[in-house]
Amino acid sequence: MTVELDEARRDFVALRESSNGASLATLGDDQLPCVSYAPLVWVDDHYYLFLSDLAGHTRNLRRCPSISLMLIAAEDQAANAFTRQRITLQGTADLLERDDFSFSQVLAEFHRRFGKVMTMIEPLADFHLFRLQLHSGRFVRGFGQAYELAGEQLQQLRHIGAGQ
Repeated sequence: MTVELDEARRDFVALRESSNGASLATLGDDQLPCVSYAPLVWVDDHYYLFLSDLAGHTRNLRRCPSISLMLIAAEDQAANAFTRQRITLQGTADLLERDDFSFSQVLAEFHRRFGKVMTMIEPLADFHLFRLQLHSGRFVRGFGQAYELAGEQLQQLRHIGAGQ
């Protein structure tokens, strides 16, 4: 099990660090789930989203900071649609002000990942930086290979057996 767990951990970290975006689930003002997409970065053990007020998910997070997100491997990296590796996470989104000490460090990572578009959108007043505080999650590596994410910053994997 240790070799399998080590391989699963490597795959988990690879997917987490290679993902440039995620599907987001937020709660709409009508109390219905709202699924959307946004680019994200991983910096100092946290995910960050840089979101516009024009997007429904931003308004939803300002009203109710609960969030679920899913990172998923590209279709061409899986043998079939059922075995696509994916990470699902639940937590809350905290707004970081532009004068926060970590704002410029996180935006530098957005610039590195997303390039020229960041030069255009960073100065726009309707864009805001959110840091995700995650409290639970799951990594699905394939058939019979599901792992609960645990520990600080959800970086420990625990295999989920049948019936759990």
